[in-house]
Amino acid sequence: MSLSLINKRPLIWAHRGGRSLAPENTLAAVRKAKEAGADGWELDVQVTKDGEIILLHDLNLLRSTNASVHPVFAVNPPALPWRFALEEIKQLSANVFPRRFCPPKYKRQPWRDLPENLPDDLRIPTLVEALKLSRELDMWINVEIKDLSKAVPGSLGGKIVEKVLGIIREQSMDDQVVVSSFNHDYVRRSKEIAPHILTGVLTEHNFDGDPLEAARKAGADAWHPGFRFLTEEKVKAVREAGVAVNPYTVNEVEDMQRLTKWGVTGLVTDYPQNI
Repeated sequence: MSLSLINKRPLIWAHRGGRSLAPENTLAAVRKAKEAGADGWELDVQVTKDGEIILLHDLNLLRSTNASVHPVFAVNPPALPWRFALEEIKQLSANVFPRRFCPPKYKRQPWRDLPENLPDDLRIPTLVEALKLSRELDMWINVEIKDLSKAVPGSLGGKIVEKVLGIIREQSMDDQVVVSSFNHDYVRRSKEIAPHILTGVLTEHNFDGDPLEAARKAGADAWHPGFRFLTEEKVKAVREAGVAVNPYTVNEVEDMQRLTKWGVTGLVTDYPQNI
């Protein structure tokens, strides 16, 4: 596989696994995204106290899990992933929808009184589990490494790029992975360690710099911009230079159609079922 168009259409990336379909960054989400026709999925990784790599978007556990009411975490704030071991984090339920995606059956926050036998696909996964499922489903996986350079003390955050790449190699997923980050030093380091693994530089919606320069400095294969202020001219210039363009988070059909006409190579969306 490559980061090129498939059948003259962009690759469809399910954002955080497809968080309109199931709770974000869970294995349940990616299974549903595959059923909906996604080519791949985007996830976020961080590190635990014992050095394990887990899927989590926020720098704390409060929004996307039941940490605020779980006895282990409620009595030991703050609920930061790097303060707890994987065994403790695996006790949490990740069966939590963001309010705007929440189906009617979730309105009563059922995770507050879930039984102990909560399915594994509704707990916080490890990167190993995510890669294994991606291989099983034959899906691309975009591993966004959260910027831990200021948030996590000591060597825990400092070696996250090496840890992520080591896991990717161990799982023989080198050719189905894109490593991306808003921390472009992480992207550059990834390319230095594993030149054959594809990488992408993430930029904010209001990014006003030169995307080709940002990609060049990091040695990146792709540009992952916020789509709101993206222009056709920028997309074409980057594509003509041989760099892929995978904008996020594109949820409206009209935006998807416009960006497809402009020639983007991928679309990151919460709604893979709408494409």
